[in-house]
Amino acid sequence: MNCMICHLDKKKHSKELWKLHQQSKLCMFCSKSGSEHSEELWELHKSAAEKGQWCPLHKKREKLYPIAVGTARKGIARTCKTIVQDKPHGTILTLPDPPRDIDLVPIYMSCAECDLYLGSIEEDHADILGCMCLKCFRDATGQSGDWCDISPAFARPSHTEIVERHSKDTLISIPEEEKNG
Repeated sequence: MNCMICHLDKKKHSKELWKLHQQSKLCMFCSKSGSEHSEELWELHKSAAEKGQWCPLHKKREKLYPIAVGTARKGIARTCKTIVQDKPHGTILTLPDPPRDIDLVPIYMSCAECDLYLGSIEEDHADILGCMCLKCFRDATGQSGDWCDISPAFARPSHTEIVERHSKDTLISIPEEEKNG
């Protein structure tokens, strides 16, 4: 029996990957289907959502809601009850009136090396990049960043020199063997 998602035989899948590919389950972190994830990426997204669901202030798991911050793609956020402290007059705890009594705290994945938050491309390929941002991945694999750090519009002429190897005549000329056929 072949998988409808990756067209591989059932025997070439682990039990978890087979179940993941046969279900139309959505990832709670990125809202994409399970078929668009490898096993490792599914687990990374699942652990990021579970870790982000924990509120250290209230010491409990909070509800998750979809959220879009600015023009970024849709992500998730945990809800957290707002507590206001009036320090000048002592420690008086007050709860604001609804709907201002709940904060939405966005949940992001962070880089395994530098602890900065990952972008959407890095989150989508976290299994390949080892949960690292592109900068840390380039550093870890010894790749120079020159090729992607310089925009072609701002490159100096020495970076964009084109060496003309063939003239127009040699590119259009037909070999003698093909002419005589």
